[in-house]
Amino acid sequence: MFGKTRIPPYTAPADAVVRRQYVEQNGHLVWFWYTKTGVIVKWSLFLGITLLLGLYLVLGRVHAKKRVNKGLKPLAYHGWLLSRQERAGVDPRYAWPQASYTTYPQPYGGGAYAMPPPVYDPNNRPPMYEGGGAPPMGGSKIDPMQTGVEPARTGGGDYAPPPGPPPAAALR
Repeated sequence: MFGKTRIPPYTAPADAVVRRQYVEQNGHLVWFWYTKTGVIVKWSLFLGITLLLGLYLVLGRVHAKKRVNKGLKPLAYHGWLLSRQERAGVDPRYAWPQASYTTYPQPYGGGAYAMPPPVYDPNNRPPMYEGGGAPPMGGSKIDPMQTGVEPARTGGGDYAPPPGPPPAAALR
């Protein structure tokens, strides 16, 4: 621009970048993370992260328990460290079984439903057989299969049993 030449940004060759990862030790090139200093740094990072995570878990639970003992709800960042039973003491959403006191939505139009019609007119007698309440001659409301007494079979018709003994009995 404006007569000046543009200088490209410095880019190191790939082998120079890779060479930086190695350290000379006793005449040999050793990757930095395998040297004594590299192993100390790796373990320090691992133990430091583990210690921070452990402290967060322990101190977060202690803090949440203190809030629950005071009657306050646990905060979002450490509420998950408590059991459902512990949270139920201060937060009714976690009570078991969960109590749900809700109002049902109003039907269309906003009012109550119309009264359903009665099953039968209470001023009249319930339905009965004609002729004084006894079933008609030869008729009954009871299904014959419910009484355990099988109706007498008639020998003819489309559903008559085949003649002779059953096939399994004939082979004996």
